[in-house]
Amino acid sequence: MVSLLGSPVINLLRVLFLGLSTLAPAARAQLELHVPPGLTRLQVVEGAEVVLPAWYSFRGEVSSGKPREMLTVMWFLEQEGKDLNQVLAYISGVLSTQPGVSLVHTMPSRNVSLRLQGLQEKDSGYYRCSVNVQDSQGINKGHSSKTLELNVLVPPAPPSCHLLGVPRVGTNVTLNCMSPRSKPAAQYQWERSPPSSQVFFAPVLDAIRGSLSLKNLSTSMSGVYICKAHNEVGSAQCNMTLEVSTGPGAAVVAGAVVGTLIGLGVLAGMVLLYERRSKALEEQANDIK
Repeated sequence: MVSLLGSPVINLLRVLFLGLSTLAPAARAQLELHVPPGLTRLQVVEGAEVVLPAWYSFRGEVSSGKPREMLTVMWFLEQEGKDLNQVLAYISGVLSTQPGVSLVHTMPSRNVSLRLQGLQEKDSGYYRCSVNVQDSQGINKGHSSKTLELNVLVPPAPPSCHLLGVPRVGTNVTLNCMSPRSKPAAQYQWERSPPSSQVFFAPVLDAIRGSLSLKNLSTSMSGVYICKAHNEVGSAQCNMTLEVSTGPGAAVVAGAVVGTLIGLGVLAGMVLLYERRSKALEEQANDIK
């Protein structure tokens, strides 16, 4: 959603609405705005749509057909650390909305429920409905406002799996798994796929960080490992193949090569020294003769 481009009149009405909600005398507050009990907090999955229900009535009113009323309706989105965002306005018969926002019923109507479509996580917040009504003679009949909390949940995005360590017999490695996006935060579960199926639990599994610690590796621990990221609205997974090798590690091989080179160097030096010594002894013998 993006903010409406309000004219000076719209901005003035917005200020008046917010002021009326706190300054209107109780004696003149004939209008009552209603929301269903127990539905002041709603949770919806990202991408879905939701209706924020609201309607108004007048205390002690006796129905006498459809009354002629001059209705003004505004819906605002309040988010912590952000400016108040007007998402819909119905003023003097003119409706202005943001994309994906609409009223459920055609105006004028006493049902002022708001419909939100294509929800995204950033649409979470407190939605305030403000209603002001005048009669056909322009006399104010009251003002009221109500707030509904909306929490947009996000299923885990596909996680990424990676290996920390070198998988050799006798060593330790860690399999890591992390989803880049999830609301609420994802929990993680590691398991090994058939034919050697295995499900892992704490302490080798950290369900919060998504890590699996495998210690003292053996070749029988080779196989496909699957990580599942899940929260209350969905799940996703990744997998990786672990191949435990029996050969020496790179450090051992490098050490053996270096050791061999040093040994060859020492041997070559000894041969050279022996040849020089033999030559010196031979020259000394010739001098004596």
